[in-house]
Amino acid sequence: MKTYRQIWEAPKRFRSDKWDHYLDLYDRYFAAYRPPYRDSRPVTYLEIGVQGGGSLCTAREYFGPTARIFGIDTDPASRAVEEAGIANRVFTGAQGDFDFLNEVIGEIGTPDIVIDDGSHQQGDMVATFLGLFPVLAEDGLYVVEDTHTVHYPSHQDTTLGINVYDYFKGLADKMMVDFMVPNRHRARFREAPGTREGRLERRNAIGTAIGGLHFHDSMIVVEKTPYREAWRRNG
Repeated sequence: MKTYRQIWEAPKRFRSDKWDHYLDLYDRYFAAYRPPYRDSRPVTYLEIGVQGGGSLCTAREYFGPTARIFGIDTDPASRAVEEAGIANRVFTGAQGDFDFLNEVIGEIGTPDIVIDDGSHQQGDMVATFLGLFPVLAEDGLYVVEDTHTVHYPSHQDTTLGINVYDYFKGLADKMMVDFMVPNRHRARFREAPGTREGRLERRNAIGTAIGGLHFHDSMIVVEKTPYREAWRRNG
């Protein structure tokens, strides 16, 4: 089975660009989604920012012929990779348009993998995550590419008042929201989850869905997992 790098570097009909170290990171994170995945259920892959179509070409070969491969781009010419039969569909629209994103999700269903390689504007990267992470599969993967644009004056647009690192670094402590409930964790978390009464309050819906938060050079990767209340075990 070819690696992501081997597929990317081989000649293909459509091309686009990626930073070299992304190719190995994608193998690390994508491998679990290759067939057989979830009893051979086809993976649903959505990439924002199709450019020349090369990454969708690579995704098609990497995930196989049954994978559901979708793209979003503001340039209608990007639909060429759909017209060639490589992508299932390439939607034309802006990632900052939530009505448009909702229409996309309504058509493709629940994505397993979302790649944000779109505008790289600070506000778009954060707002798109807020819009799409909640509808991501419960064991899905969300990737934000080219986060080094935080240093580019041309990519500072945000209506949220924060940049991409302000937001994602702030998620780290939200992964531990169970411990934000005062004076309850010492006794409660030593009990088996099935024996506990009631529910903890003040949960953060996004924080409790994050199984892993990874920072790489120019890339942020968020793994989504079903929520499990903390359990301190003795054995």
